[in-house]
Amino acid sequence: MRPSTDPIALRVLLICLAAAVTRILPHPVNFGPLTAVALFAGYRLCSWRTAIPIVLLSAFLSDVLVNALLYQVVDAQYFLSPVTLSIYGFYVAATMASTRLNFKKPRTIIGGSLISSILFFLISNGAVWATSTSYPSGMGGLITSYMAGIPFFPYTLMGDLFYLSVLVLGTSWVERKIPALNSSTEK
Repeated sequence: MRPSTDPIALRVLLICLAAAVTRILPHPVNFGPLTAVALFAGYRLCSWRTAIPIVLLSAFLSDVLVNALLYQVVDAQYFLSPVTLSIYGFYVAATMASTRLNFKKPRTIIGGSLISSILFFLISNGAVWATSTSYPSGMGGLITSYMAGIPFFPYTLMGDLFYLSVLVLGTSWVERKIPALNSSTEK
């Protein structure tokens, strides 16, 4: 495990926070950076113990920012809701899985984006169904919840693919241009 003063971890933290802040920019619903942040941090740091705090901090701070600026509400209960906790749990799992991935190949970026988008869709819509009175209990309600989420899925996939590509390829490009930044964690 890297110490918290590791310059690579610090750089990944700053990159992840910058990506997370893009959530306040105008964008289609569900076209966001947080799944890509989770995948990128795990991949770059190769240590889920170092990456998970960065991912959770990025998610938490950007949620506070989005809720405060866009909705003018900062409610502590939001962070304790079962839906939010399940989504944050997904980010933890994605971070842990990405420590074993090699995003140097385009097919891995595409595959990682696709799989994580599908899992996010299943987990988030399942959590909404399980905790909401908007859908009936039982398999019919769960299917209705998933059907309601289908129009948003393409944006989730496009956002995950876009942000993961930008984070991975952008970091690689900068490290090639500035060799002093080249990390020893490159897979």
